[in-house]
Formats: sequence, C-alpha cells, structure tokens
Amino acid sequence: IIIDQNRKIVVLRQRLIDSKNYLNQNKTLSQTDQIFINNLATKYSVATKNRHKVDIINDLLFSVDIIPNSIALAQAAIESGWGSSRFATEYNALFGESTYDSKAGIVPFEREEGKKHLVKYFKTLDKSVESYFININSHFAYDKFRKLRKIFRDKNNFLNINLLVDKLDSYAEDDEYVDTIVSIIHDNKLRQYDNILSLLTVS
Repeated sequence: IIIDQNRKIVVLRQRLIDSKNYLNQNKTLSQTDQIFINNLATKYSVATKNRHKVDIINDLLFSVDIIPNSIALAQAAIESGWGSSRFATEYNALFGESTYDSKAGIVPFEREEGKKHLVKYFKTLDKSVESYFININSHFAYDKFRKLRKIFRDKNNFLNINLLVDKLDSYAEDDEYVDTIVSIIHDNKLRQYDNILSLLTVS
C-alpha cells in the first residue's frame, strides 16, 4: 500500500511538472489543470489566494513528493506494534495520527489525564496510509523534512535517508524515536524497497 501511494505521488508530480511547462509556454492553464491544481492545493494546505499559478505549482512540487518506502514502513511498524495494536486491527490506523475531531477519532486507553487528543481511525488501511503521507507532506511540524527532501530531489540523490529520518523527531515524544526508525530500517533491510520501479526518477 505504501509503494502504491508513492507511485500515485510520482504520477501527481509528473502532472504538476507538465502543467508548469504548459503554463510557462502558454502563460495560462487549461480549466482541467486549474481545477486539478486547486483541488491539490486544498488537500495539501497550499495557499492560492492572490498568488501566481507558477508559485502555487512550485509549492505543490515542494509538498507533493515521495516518502521513502523504508521510512514509511518503519514508522508503520513502530506506530502499529508491527500491525498488532488495537488501533491497527480494529480501526485500520497504522501511524498513530492524532485528531481532535470526535467524528474521526477514538479515545486511546492510556491517554493522560487532562489530554483531549484522539487517535484517527479509517475505513481502510489505504486511507490510513494516504492520511500519513498528507500529514508528513503538509503539517508544519515536518517542514524541515520537506526542505531536506527538496535538497535531495534537486540533487536527484536519496541515498542518505538517515538525514531525512532525523527530521521526524517531532513525530513522537520518545527521545529515541529517530534511532528506533533507523534501527528498524537497518535490521529488517527495508532499504531494498526504496528503489522499486524507480520511484525517485521524476524530478
């Protein structure tokens, strides 16, 4: 499911690149592309009001990008107890995402007194994975992750993903969270999944 989500993102990136090229050549966008870009901007929390279309597309290309399969797999393993947690088995929640929307979340058993957060639940595992990708690609807490990924993208070099993992320290309160991700990736040889169907080739 993670690989499939990354493939979808690669397709979205290519369409954004095509739209940007068309815009540069023709100084306008088709109505279809305009709707596509506006919908994507809403999904990824990219501002559109009183902004040039090329700036909007550039912001989308910054946000709409892959998350290395190894990182997503390791985080899913941690957050779901290797798929055995109550949230994973009963609520299709693989990444422990929080929400304050009572219609979209459930109360965790071990929530500290005074805390009001809920854990997001999903109809399918696919929706959980999609939500995780949007979270990492749009939430302000992971801006450093996205900035470093942009540097990797510009160099077309995603070899040192440990540097990316370092930028996910705010995902959990555990001080050893980053080290745990790195260990899971290494011990389970998850890097082998990072180059499936050349996910990194679309600039």
